[in-house]
Amino acid sequence: MGKKLKVVLLNGSPRRKGNTATALGWVEQALEEQGAKLRRHELHWLAFRGCLHCDSCKRRDEAPACKLRDDLREVLDDVVWADALVVASPVYCWKVSGPTAAALDRFYCFFKESGRSLIEGKQVAGVFTAGGDKRDGLDLCVEMLKRLSAYGRAAYRGSLAGVRCDEPAQTRERKDLQRQARALAARLKR
Repeated sequence: MGKKLKVVLLNGSPRRKGNTATALGWVEQALEEQGAKLRRHELHWLAFRGCLHCDSCKRRDEAPACKLRDDLREVLDDVVWADALVVASPVYCWKVSGPTAAALDRFYCFFKESGRSLIEGKQVAGVFTAGGDKRDGLDLCVEMLKRLSAYGRAAYRGSLAGVRCDEPAQTRERKDLQRQARALAARLKR
């Protein structure tokens, strides 16, 4: 039997049973059914700061090497461990949530002075939920993740784009989002 796909899931929502957590849960379940090894991090509940842009991380090619000693270090190490990364966030004011933005800022440590990228060859996917339509910022979140992937020479595999996600109870009944979640998980392969 071949190696199992290793996936890190980052949830940037403060609501443990909200729309984003629900949609990410469907992706997580589909990945489990595929036999993937998963590590999930709830970003809102971690104690960490944004990037200082001190550049001390740039000189060590083999590891994230971020000098900040906080809860995000484990997340950064897990991203290096993984074959694939799923970034999940609600859309707040035309962007990802604050914890998601701060965590992605810290991805700066993956891009080394030598030109090496610690996410090169990894697969990246997104899970974004918005109360409005795709022009309420969801499109900007998807584009940001595409550009981050391209810069890091990672393979962007797509995003679950949940629009009109107003109430978690209604979102849980959305068969279209459940199908999107399964299809997204299927695009992440070993």
